[in-house]
Amino acid sequence: MKQSKKTVLATAITGAIALGMISAVSTGSAAAYFTTYATARGGHVIHLGNGSQVREEFSQWTKHVSLENTGDKEAYVRVKVFAGSEYGLTYSGGEKWSAGEDGYWYYGEILPVGTATEILDIHIELPVITDEAGNSVGYTEDFNVIVIQECTAVRYMEDGTPYADWDAVLESGEDGYEWEERQ
Repeated sequence: MKQSKKTVLATAITGAIALGMISAVSTGSAAAYFTTYATARGGHVIHLGNGSQVREEFSQWTKHVSLENTGDKEAYVRVKVFAGSEYGLTYSGGEKWSAGEDGYWYYGEILPVGTATEILDIHIELPVITDEAGNSVGYTEDFNVIVIQECTAVRYMEDGTPYADWDAVLESGEDGYEWEERQ
């Protein structure tokens, strides 16, 4: 059986088209695989030397919050509390806690290593719920009150006066990591 040149050419063209279509279909996923896949090795531990941990207790709809300096340097600390908009929060604490304009509560003294702040009480005011008859009923909904705590190393002015720089940025340099002042 003899094949004509046209038949061989048609078979070759059909095979090339089929191969091209298979390549086009699989190229998209292969390209996506190669563009989204990455590996990394090694690492570098950054030890900043300051840290704090929040201690919380809860009783009678009040969170009793204290922060402990768990780092290896003196630090300033602050907390911010979040709850749903329907919940009121009332703060009370010793003389060393004060409200900032940014919603944080600041501990006014330097916190030495291994020590804890005075207690800051955050009373949670629940919304009033009424039944169909207008009678007040007990609150039964689940909700969260989240306490965010931050610390920053004590900084010193040229005259030796300590201060907290809450906007300091850790920058990488040739000799390691250093704090860069924000302006």
